[in-house]
Amino acid sequence: MGSSHTWAEHTGELELELAADSPEELFAEAAVALGGLLAGHEPGAGAGEAVEVEVEVCAGDPSTLLAEWLAELAYLAERRGLVPERVADLRLAETTIRATVRGYLGRPPPLVKAVTYHRLEMRAVDGGWRGRAVLDV
Repeated sequence: MGSSHTWAEHTGELELELAADSPEELFAEAAVALGGLLAGHEPGAGAGEAVEVEVEVCAGDPSTLLAEWLAELAYLAERRGLVPERVADLRLAETTIRATVRGYLGRPPPLVKAVTYHRLEMRAVDGGWRGRAVLDV
């Protein structure tokens, strides 16, 4: 199956559909997808200082953990200028994710206002994993 993502645009929202072979790959793909979205709206994308940031997020269930993961990465983009490019050392428990997010410091626009719970999901499907999150932009 491999990892993949697609975006569907709605008025004021972007819906992120994720597919991966494992839950860990799904979370990593979510970070890559968000980084690509931010870089696509940033003048001079990729030209900033390379950085590694340790990120830890907790939530009550796997779907909410996906939303909180994306929300934390959006926060780091807005506050620190982090544009994620890949994830290393990802450790996932049912309600906690810890990872090293690698990327660069840039000037991404404050594009993501919030990650909503509308249509939020993360589930095992046909030997792989699927996820969905809607971002308020």
